[in-house]
Amino acid sequence: MRNQWFLFFILVPLLSVGCLGSGKWHKGQDRLAPGDLLLEQLTVQDNTEPLFASRLPEIPVRQRFRFCCAFGTDMGVRLGQMPIPFLKVGNVLEIDDLGPHRYDGATAAIDDERENAFPGGEANGMLYTCRGGFLDTAHIREQVDWVAFFASQIDRHLEEGTEVELTPEGAQRRLVLEPVPQSIIEKYGRDDVVLAVSQWLAYQGSVWHEIAQWYGWSLVNLYPETVSGFSPEDPISNVIGIQLLSGVDIEEVLGSEKQYNHQVDQLMMTALHRLGPVSSELAKQILHQVDKTWWDSNARLPDRNLVRKRYLDTDTELEAWLVPETMLDTQVEESLAQECGPEPKPALFRIPESLDGIHFSEFATLEITPIGKPAQHDVFGLIGPTFTQDDFPQIMENVRAQNEEAFGPRAHLPD
Repeated sequence: MRNQWFLFFILVPLLSVGCLGSGKWHKGQDRLAPGDLLLEQLTVQDNTEPLFASRLPEIPVRQRFRFCCAFGTDMGVRLGQMPIPFLKVGNVLEIDDLGPHRYDGATAAIDDERENAFPGGEANGMLYTCRGGFLDTAHIREQVDWVAFFASQIDRHLEEGTEVELTPEGAQRRLVLEPVPQSIIEKYGRDDVVLAVSQWLAYQGSVWHEIAQWYGWSLVNLYPETVSGFSPEDPISNVIGIQLLSGVDIEEVLGSEKQYNHQVDQLMMTALHRLGPVSSELAKQILHQVDKTWWDSNARLPDRNLVRKRYLDTDTELEAWLVPETMLDTQVEESLAQECGPEPKPALFRIPESLDGIHFSEFATLEITPIGKPAQHDVFGLIGPTFTQDDFPQIMENVRAQNEEAFGPRAHLPD
């Protein structure tokens, strides 16, 4: 086992509070998992039956964070300006090493070996997939948990609206929900409306998470996370997590915490297998092939310059980044063709943003008031002390300008 004490002492105090203990949802019946519900079972229902506030359990707001992956492999680490010799950080896993899901879990990926999973069984790492490119499983888990939480809140307050304080992430954040138009509830059914709005809100939260990291927010002062903001694997991983519950019976899947965790295990494996995961050895080889273009092995964590490509699209339609064949040597290209087939096509992902011409921003808002390091940046002073997801385009203009200045005019593209 490699030397891991540096990250161990930084992460364990934060993680230990979240790794053990029973769930906090009310107890519900354990049901058999449904079959393959993912992506193919989106059903429009005409649901006009009486509605009850207790239909879904009260799911507690997420409080913990899953530490996982910096983009790269066998990365060096520094503490302040002091390099830490002999410590190498890796995070590439096989798909079968991920372990069982836990709502609001707190885990870390310190090295490649599965034995490094923290208590509770959930492990996370980075994969390369034929159609989804590089993926971070911690981001997938984070976002499906946010969808579950939002669904619990929105289902209770669909007709009258509500305001909900969210976990701070470089900002004080609040969900403001106005009454949802009855016309779309009657046309599409309660479940589809709840899920679609929850997915859209989770996506807005995921965009802010990347923005906050870009502008200096981090959980651990000794470990700045500017290296992680808009990292190539993050936005697509977020969208996959947001879409995991598409087409499910949310009353069944969210019936209890145990049931939910079990369902997410199945749905996550289904999604990853559809995208075609390659072996961890090949994934590492591909990472080495994009050294000096997507990332820089000469930089040490948490140096922002370690990651040299950033996925900056924040629209509701995203295309996965596959490593261009022109960046691969013949041997790796042949190995990839053996596992993926010739010329795999990148997956395209869409996040719902409206129903029947009614945009969700007309009745759902993510209010954001930056705090800490993000609040010190001029761009937020120009927008105002508090803003919403509608202001993201203006913020992203600033992010793109900074990214181009730091890494060049094509740093927002995979080639």
